[in-house]
Amino acid sequence: MSKIVDMSERIAAKEQREQLEKYRGRVETIQKMIQCSSCHFRCAMCGLQAKGGEAAASWPSETLGLPFCEGCREDFQEFLSITTGKKTPTLFWHNKEWLAVWSALLDYKKAISAFVASREFKLLMEELNSDS
Repeated sequence: MSKIVDMSERIAAKEQREQLEKYRGRVETIQKMIQCSSCHFRCAMCGLQAKGGEAAASWPSETLGLPFCEGCREDFQEFLSITTGKKTPTLFWHNKEWLAVWSALLDYKKAISAFVASREFKLLMEELNSDS
């Protein structure tokens, strides 16, 4: 009887390994999302890559800490002027949907920042660093 192997322990260990792998994949996804959304080598709106490998931060200016290419920066400044009431839309496509696109980008960036600042995210990063 002592030579009989308890399969339940092996099955439990296998399930635990599979869960850990699944967990690691999800964490890697979160890391990539955070990294890519805060990349200073690409325009925050259209994703245009900065030329010559220089950081997009070297583009003429960053608005609200977001790197924008020239075209998107002009559009964003127009968005800010319209939403603060300093200016009325002059281009026909600057409609309520256009305003919603820019508002959604800002909401997304704020949500990412809040998530990164959360206690749970910091705990997750500590766990990852301790595993390395």
